[in-house]
Amino acid sequence: MKKVISFVLAAVMALSMVACGGGEEAASYDVAAVAKTIEDANPIRMSTPIAQDYIDFIGLSEDMYEAYAGSYCPITPGVDVIMVVEAKEGKVEDVKAKLEQRKAEIVAANENYVGSLLEKAKEGRIVVKGNVVVLVIAGDEMVVEDQGVAKAYEPVDAAIEEAFK
Repeated sequence: MKKVISFVLAAVMALSMVACGGGEEAASYDVAAVAKTIEDANPIRMSTPIAQDYIDFIGLSEDMYEAYAGSYCPITPGVDVIMVVEAKEGKVEDVKAKLEQRKAEIVAANENYVGSLLEKAKEGRIVVKGNVVVLVIAGDEMVVEDQGVAKAYEPVDAAIEEAFK
């Protein structure tokens, strides 16, 4: 009898642990705060806030996202963009695909510009954290030219990591 009671109690405890602690809750991030953290560490020259026309331009439809924030360099040539998008449930991969497409377009548009602009664009970051997708093409162009693109992206990567703490 004691064995049966012990077994039942162990089973109940195991089930309660699975029911209560079976998974981590998805972290919630404020897209504006994430964008600001990244922008503060990697200022964009002559930046323009990302607005609905930019969202429409890159093909993000309203059924794909909850919120967005960031900025970009509107001058040509200009590759810098910091864009943070909170995807709707089940739309993370769609949003990621659109941001990857935008990065590829920026790279293609700068193929004729050798040096720091093209290198920065090619090394741009696309990061997914929960339901948030981030596109960052940034970094100090002088550092790219003098020390290489990997060195220029060190503060970018650190800011992305800090933004998601």
